[in-house]
Amino acid sequence: FSIHSYLRKGALDNYDTIFCVGNFHEKEIRETENTYNLKPKKLIQYGFGRLDTLLQEKHKFPQIGIDKKTVIIAPSYGKNNLLEVCGIELLDILLESNFSVLLRPHYRIFKDSKNLIETIRERFENNSNFILEEGIIPAEKFHSSLCMISDWSGISFEYAFTFEQEVIFIDVPKKILNKDFGEISSEPIEISLRHKIGHVVLPEDIKKIPKIISDMNKNNLISEKIKKIRSETVFNIGESSKIGADVIEKICLEKN
Repeated sequence: FSIHSYLRKGALDNYDTIFCVGNFHEKEIRETENTYNLKPKKLIQYGFGRLDTLLQEKHKFPQIGIDKKTVIIAPSYGKNNLLEVCGIELLDILLESNFSVLLRPHYRIFKDSKNLIETIRERFENNSNFILEEGIIPAEKFHSSLCMISDWSGISFEYAFTFEQEVIFIDVPKKILNKDFGEISSEPIEISLRHKIGHVVLPEDIKKIPKIISDMNKNNLISEKIKKIRSETVFNIGESSKIGADVIEKICLEKN
């Protein structure tokens, strides 16, 4: 995501070299340097290693196929995350609509919202169509799922760009780690691309989600649209690890 909106102010100020996901990072970092009179950094057109890994995994699981019932819910943390705002109601709606649900809260939620997690356990633990995942989403579940519902979690972009399909975003308030992010003019990418790669649903409209899920894969043009957005957003798809390793090796040799 964008460095001025998703990181605390000054988080990158003292680094010499930054591996950039895309040209949006280059633009944001240069504007940040100009705005705060910072020393210019060396910016590497790197890419997104996690996305490359997921795309490689995708080819390992073609035999699984899509589970027409499994929906992943992946909330971010913060007091206004979707689980806090409408999580139990959303789970009820999906399970009553005969979907299987894998809920994977951000690890901070297990610490910050213990009572809510226990309420969810007690209410849904005996439902065979519900899984509360406390660790990493198993690869076979991730790659066979029907769709993802999130709020402002970074995993939403990973999902959309891996499977070239839309994500459902619950439109809860965005958590702000840098209250001065507006001093940088670039619109954060997690805002600018939100409507382009998914459906944004107000918490009071979540009853519409089963219908959205049933309709979302009928448009064959969506995949090509998201592929195009991915190629315009992320550097060196499939090649980031080699490029990163070469840069690190060069830096090490220069210091010796």
